Amino acid sequence: MRLTGYADKFGVHPGDTVKFYVNCDGPAEYAAEVVQMINGDTNPRGPGFIEKPIAADVNKTYAGRKQIIHGGSYGFVPDAKPFQVESFTLQCWIWPTTPKTHPRYWKHGAQGLVTKWSKDKGYGLFINEDGFVELRINEHKITTGAPIRDHAWHFIAATFDAATGDVTLYHEPQVVYALDPVIEPVTATIAAKIEHSPIPVAIAAYVDTLSDDPLAQSSLPAGVVFTGKYNGKIDSPRICKKALSRFEIEQMKGGAQPGLTERRNSGPTGALSEVIVAAWDFWDGIDTIVAKDNGPYRFDARLVNCPTRALTGYNWAGQNFDWKHAPKEYGAIHFHDDDVDDARWSADIEWTVPAEIKSRFYALKLTTSEGDEDYIPFWIVPKIGEEQSKIAVMVPTISYMAYANEHVACNAGGAELFIYRVPIMQHQNMFLAEHREYGGSIYDTHTDGSGICLSSRLRPILSIRPKYDHFLAQAPWQYPADLHLIYWLETMGYEYDVITDEDVTYDGIARLENYNVVITGSHPEHNSGTQLDALHNYTQRGGRLMYMGADAWYWVHSFHPAYDDLGRGVVTEMRRCESGIRTWRADPGEYYHQGTGELGGMWRYRGRYLHSVAGVGMSSEGFDISSYFSRTSESLDPRVSWAFEGIDYDEKLGNFGLVGGGAAGLELDIVDTMLGSPPHTLAVATSAGRHTEAYLLVMEDFGFNQQGLDGTTHPRVRGDIAYHETPNGGAAFSFSSIAFCGSLPWNECKNNISTLVGNVLNRFMADGPLPPPPADAIKHRGRADYESPALASRA
Repeated sequence: MRLTGYADKFGVHPGDTVKFYVNCDGPAEYAAEVVQMINGDTNPRGPGFIEKPIAADVNKTYAGRKQIIHGGSYGFVPDAKPFQVESFTLQCWIWPTTPKTHPRYWKHGAQGLVTKWSKDKGYGLFINEDGFVELRINEHKITTGAPIRDHAWHFIAATFDAATGDVTLYHEPQVVYALDPVIEPVTATIAAKIEHSPIPVAIAAYVDTLSDDPLAQSSLPAGVVFTGKYNGKIDSPRICKKALSRFEIEQMKGGAQPGLTERRNSGPTGALSEVIVAAWDFWDGIDTIVAKDNGPYRFDARLVNCPTRALTGYNWAGQNFDWKHAPKEYGAIHFHDDDVDDARWSADIEWTVPAEIKSRFYALKLTTSEGDEDYIPFWIVPKIGEEQSKIAVMVPTISYMAYANEHVACNAGGAELFIYRVPIMQHQNMFLAEHREYGGSIYDTHTDGSGICLSSRLRPILSIRPKYDHFLAQAPWQYPADLHLIYWLETMGYEYDVITDEDVTYDGIARLENYNVVITGSHPEHNSGTQLDALHNYTQRGGRLMYMGADAWYWVHSFHPAYDDLGRGVVTEMRRCESGIRTWRADPGEYYHQGTGELGGMWRYRGRYLHSVAGVGMSSEGFDISSYFSRTSESLDPRVSWAFEGIDYDEKLGNFGLVGGGAAGLELDIVDTMLGSPPHTLAVATSAGRHTEAYLLVMEDFGFNQQGLDGTTHPRVRGDIAYHETPNGGAAFSFSSIAFCGSLPWNECKNNISTLVGNVLNRFMADGPLPPPPADAIKHRGRADYESPALASRA
């Protein structure tokens, strides 16, 4: 993959400009062409890959240039005279996660903690290659010789007295076990005067070089290349311009605490406060990308690549679990050597979108004469009040970001057991395995094993590509799967607009209210609260919702406000908490988002059941084969029987398809009135009893493991196609399977799934409220009165 790129926006308004950033690593030139995406699936049993060239002034050949991502998070402060000390004390708390890496590991070496050191000049605290605490003064290296325990708090400090040359290095584990050796302070004397370079102070890294190489311009600050990226937490780093006594070091743990009065707090003595250079308090400004310095010079550090905040510090007492209630116990920042928030590439192409262009799925297609190819997706979204259609397709871009650059295919040890076959890798999987600087998905763990909870769209997202088959399905997933729906809309001749859930998050009901019907993608799993508010308000006011997939409204997401100056929805955050389908889980006390402060995890555990949005909610998943639906007696109810015009009662609904061979597969939703489905919901079709042992009940639906939780036996392992009315002539129709859209294109869209969806869409897109239900449908219903379609007999 010598061609990769990204755009500065997901959704672009007609008349606005979109920028594209391209890495062309090797070829001298590449061709760029704007295309409309219609079908992204290369499966020969379907319509095949379809794109439509779009006339654009940017369609031409461009000179190629390599651009790289400087991955890994750190903090920096530009060089300033107070940092050019003669004597010093450095101190901080650390909770390292990879103090020593295995020789066969992809990357290992010294890690910076608090440094102003490069190429044997300067000073700094490090973890060296052997996993020991190390102080560097110019070329001199003083170490404790004691291995650092991983995933544990340690207090680290070092002093240097320029007048005497005396050095003291402290390594003090917070917990000392019965058989741990005592780590005594290390003392030494060196004849050295600190040589200062015009480099920044770094936290969680150190400066490798100052460079005018073009590849260094995407580092921050531009031209300063950092290395030695640290994995682990740091809390309360301090720099003083004097070799402090051990007692004074203890006093400095409290920080600078300016504004000392007899009624406020105890801080450093007057003499001690005079020697403070910087006292960073990471608990201050958790929702920012600035590390606050409360010392006299206010040397606030810029945080690069969005390290994880709102994490428990060395002094967490285990009584407050929301960082907003005890911020001083959340003074830790977890840095990772593979964090990325912005590739920071230089723009290669800028396209001003024509004002008259249709709202559709688009991409910038990149090719070389040597066979290289990449697509950079984006969506043309009409401005509010300038809608082009009665139909809106809501693209689940938050979910695209959650799955962005997923490494599970390569890194999950049990992938074969999970999908009941050997995973087939794509070029993207192999490239990402070699280029961790491109970042991972929220389904992945960092190189140190901690969960990834932040994802940026300002980087090449190689999983959002046409022609990409996901290892779980060995078929399209997310973006290319949603193109099955787009192909169907285009083939059936519908006019539609495209909006994104990013737009709905920021614009609310105004983004939806001018449409008669909103159609979701196949897998809108990850959602913001304002998006769900807008969907609820839309359907309550007479809007119609067609939910085309499954496993929606599942995880709590928020956009980090610190990146709003770069555009909408730049960085999304999610914390995997105590339940739900999790590839990792957050540690206790770390469930609340750093950007918005809201509780993460599942919407279900925020009291917002999945089933309340569209009438169904996640029940099971499996990844071997897909099955089909059968109509239930409730499909004969006059409230909904119109949806099955042209479909016989005994027809197998979707016993065909491009995703697993059927319409009911991968992940499935069911009706459950006890979990929020409106009591009048009709389960009009079900796949009950038609799944394999690979399909398993979601863990939040049972209390402990036992036999009988799979698709061959458990009644909740199924999918239910469902319908319910909402006030003011609105309604929701839910198809409850991620594989469902893969059946739409089958046989050139001449099939019963296509007929069903067409019947629903034709009614939902019509002007005015839906026809009222029969008078006898208006009656009191209890939630416990509902009978599961898995148990009900068919008429």
